[in-house]
Amino acid sequence: MKYLENNKVNTGRQPEIDMAKGISIIYMVLIHAFYAFAPDCSGILRSITDFLQRFLGAGSFIICAGIGMRYSRHQEPKDIAGRGIALLTISQLVNLLRSGLPALAACRITGDKMFIPFILDVFTSDVLTFFGLSFLLMALLKMLKLRDGWILAIGLAMNLLSTLLPSVIKTPDAFWPHRILNLFIQTDDALFSLGTHFLMLSFGYLVGGIYPYIADKGRMANRVLLICIPLSLIYIVLRVNVPFPLMPPYLLDEEPTTGLDSVLLCLNVLIFLSILYKFSRLTGGRVPAFLNHLSRHVNSYYCISDVLIGTAMIILLAVRGEFMQGQLMPFLLGLLALAVCYLCIEFNERYIHFTITGLRGAKRKIVYTAIWIVSLALVCYGLSKVTDPAELISYFAS
Repeated sequence: MKYLENNKVNTGRQPEIDMAKGISIIYMVLIHAFYAFAPDCSGILRSITDFLQRFLGAGSFIICAGIGMRYSRHQEPKDIAGRGIALLTISQLVNLLRSGLPALAACRITGDKMFIPFILDVFTSDVLTFFGLSFLLMALLKMLKLRDGWILAIGLAMNLLSTLLPSVIKTPDAFWPHRILNLFIQTDDALFSLGTHFLMLSFGYLVGGIYPYIADKGRMANRVLLICIPLSLIYIVLRVNVPFPLMPPYLLDEEPTTGLDSVLLCLNVLIFLSILYKFSRLTGGRVPAFLNHLSRHVNSYYCISDVLIGTAMIILLAVRGEFMQGQLMPFLLGLLALAVCYLCIEFNERYIHFTITGLRGAKRKIVYTAIWIVSLALVCYGLSKVTDPAELISYFAS
């Protein structure tokens, strides 16, 4: 059976990719709500949400972004680099609005130093920061004219190194070395380091290069499910019961990001996309309206929801001094955040028509520069409030 054509046959939007992006952003908003409002809660909703990370979490989001890069009209290295710079700056703006500025206000009003870590979180290894760095790296690799296979090999090598380096490199206590290291390798508190997660983007980029040439996606989906499901199950059984050298314990409620675990994540996302393709056949290739809206505005949903949830969390702590108990209210607040995002996006599209990436010329330079200057100023203020270096170490741990 010939699976690939010589010419492109799958152009335009792909329903299973759109559905995957939509479902992933719903999941990410809900998990962010749990982490923000009730990080220690337990129950069936939280357990299901944690377990689904291996299919619906940031890994799926990143792989779909890698696939989407191949469908973009702007493929030149300079275009990819420009997108990377924009993403880094948007990440800083989101960090300012969700964490830095609300925490500064809370700190000034209450005088409580518990908000200093949130001020310092203006510089953190967020997923948008990862995307910015990975786009810059991808632009460099494209400029070197490396093929997709070599880019994937580099991503795999970076991931393996990130698995090994924490055992030989002590995470520095000083703020700037600590935060800069977090951007590139997996430390104790790094969330989306370039070293671990670039593998997922490069895998998506490779898949995106193949996707337009698939002759029969139905047969391809069958083959993927036939091969990947047994491999995934066998690996999980072995990983849970057999110690793997240099690998941390395998937890079913955490998203795998290093070593062979990250390869498993890539297989799981292929399974997820194949299942969604099967579902799309039942709907005649139509994407449900709410998933279509989510997919077309995925970055807006992520940014707006993060600002809403982050600001609400700081208000909660300022008023109550503690997180919520129970799982139902955070879940409902996550759904509310999605609804508010929809209203904000529709209002902007109908009446305002503003996007920060739409700025051009001098306006773009002024706004981007201001975002970085304010970010640096906030960090300097936060650091000035840390009188004991031991406090800074405890902030990292928290």
